[in-house]
Amino acid sequence: MSVKKNDLYVYDLADSILKSLKLMYFDHMLREAENNDVEQTTSKIIQEENEGKKKNISNSFSCSICDTKFTDRPSQRSHYQTSFHIFNVKRSLKDLPCLTLTEFDKLLANNKTSLEGPEASSNSESDSESELEQIDEKKEENVAQSGDMYESSQSFLDESLEAELQKLSAEEADESGSISCLNTKSPQIYLKSSLLQADDVFGIYKALFDSKSISSPLDTLFRWNDDDAGITKISALFMVGGGHFAGAIVSHQRANIKGNAKKQETSFQEQAVQFIEHKTFHRYTTRRKQGGSQSAMDNAKGKANSAGSTLRRYNEAALRTDIQNLLGTWAPYLSKCENIFLRASNVQDKQIFLENNNIKKDDERLKTFPFTTGRPTLGELRKSWCELTYLKKVPKPTPIEVKKLTLNKQTNEDPKTMKHQDAKASSPQEKYTEELIALLKKGRAPLLIAYLKKNKLDVNFLLEPTAKYISTPTLLHYAASHNLKQMVTILLSNMKADPCVKNQSGKTAWDMAKEENVRQSFQIARHSLGEEYTNWADAHVGDPLSREQVDKFNKEAEEAANNEAESIIRKELDAAKERQRLELDKKRGVGNKLDPSGNINIKQNLNSLSPEQRQRLMREQRARAAEARLQKSIAK
Repeated sequence: MSVKKNDLYVYDLADSILKSLKLMYFDHMLREAENNDVEQTTSKIIQEENEGKKKNISNSFSCSICDTKFTDRPSQRSHYQTSFHIFNVKRSLKDLPCLTLTEFDKLLANNKTSLEGPEASSNSESDSESELEQIDEKKEENVAQSGDMYESSQSFLDESLEAELQKLSAEEADESGSISCLNTKSPQIYLKSSLLQADDVFGIYKALFDSKSISSPLDTLFRWNDDDAGITKISALFMVGGGHFAGAIVSHQRANIKGNAKKQETSFQEQAVQFIEHKTFHRYTTRRKQGGSQSAMDNAKGKANSAGSTLRRYNEAALRTDIQNLLGTWAPYLSKCENIFLRASNVQDKQIFLENNNIKKDDERLKTFPFTTGRPTLGELRKSWCELTYLKKVPKPTPIEVKKLTLNKQTNEDPKTMKHQDAKASSPQEKYTEELIALLKKGRAPLLIAYLKKNKLDVNFLLEPTAKYISTPTLLHYAASHNLKQMVTILLSNMKADPCVKNQSGKTAWDMAKEENVRQSFQIARHSLGEEYTNWADAHVGDPLSREQVDKFNKEAEEAANNEAESIIRKELDAAKERQRLELDKKRGVGNKLDPSGNINIKQNLNSLSPEQRQRLMREQRARAAEARLQKSIAK
């Protein structure tokens, strides 16, 4: 049977899928195990009741395990949560006879007297039977009258009952070991289904459950799919990072998308997501291609005083204020949310939601998205909600392989010991290389010089292992190939490294340089050290340049680049204006040009005039003609 994705919504599962689900249990090695638990037995009872309800079969409102009848459905459901029912389910799973309510109360009384001590038991021995009879009479009256006799079931769970349940739980733990549905080594709980192939299972995210419901996920799924359970349930979704914010209050009930057109970038499941409230913000808080917020840069490198950094600091404060104001506006929704999912890129962003008591830090509803999300947008919120709330068809988990330790036949030593000895046997040159490369990458020139002097190493020290550093055999080669401009200058000018050393390919450090600024460091060193220092031609280094020449050259190159960029921008603006003008002309049309002499084309305009306007125009034309004749006569 094919399973449609639209039927896998956890708050509105198809009946066929819901009935076929079976919770999977695993041990600590991810091996599947059978575990008969209270949750499984109770879920079967609820499932049978739901099937009877859907098939319109009359229900007797009874518990087959405790052999108790009820007058209505609420009292029956509350009975399933009582200590009396749980205790009987435990006994039935151990193939023990179930107790009646009277026997259960007597068991409590006997254990209580044994816990209080022999004196208390001797004093209360005469009164125990009468008290038990009174309790039985009261409970039987309650059953006959209202069926709400188990609403205060937690009062029955005293120390004696806990001891009994602990004994049964301990016996089960000894038989099955640490078996649980949560031992999945993943953010999902796995469910078997007869609708899937043998190697496939359904996965549901653990983040959807709270601390109570996660112990019985199958019962929770049945409760979510109750007819009246998810109509008014809502959750909150928040994402913030890089100056972008997206938030929404989403309803657990899907929108009706029947008749919707298929969109290329939006699935039908995303179209069905129903946002009660949603809002997005964007503020310029991160410098382009730099990464990290301005506050993070200030904490790492000190406070900058540029116009851009000031603007970014202001926008960070403004974004914080906008989010907090929005949370205050949505406070009535947040108080009723089942879950609050939050994705914050850093601690500072997360702290925004915990200020002003909008969301408490210890709130159990506050959770993170158990998967990677993209830029905060409304579309990303829809995708994330669909990812969270739809069952996933995933491969069945494979058990963890046990790696056997193989001992060395010659020495009979543990592999860990052999590995430790191999690390000790590595050459001192490799250790020196690791330390030198680490200092070189960090730009710690003083420490690098001190390390070379301490270990009596030359600046042209050959890095090892040779196979790893075949193209960069010296520190100068390594610095040039990794664009460490400052360290190239220090190695040449201060530490007097030899630029003529070649690698196995015959390339010098100059040849390994990829950036122009690194090559300029070689040219500046050649100018400062002089031509007598070494054979610069063998080192392939370009003509010597002073710092002033390099600065002038870089300034000219920057100005040329800016001028070229400005000219390109100017051309693009002119082209945009021309396109805009052409589009405007197309909208207006070609139009009719006026006669240079000022005469009006009568054929084109008389038809659009009223009779009065036409007479007025004719009078004006006759007047102009008379005026023209008068001027001609005067001129003669």
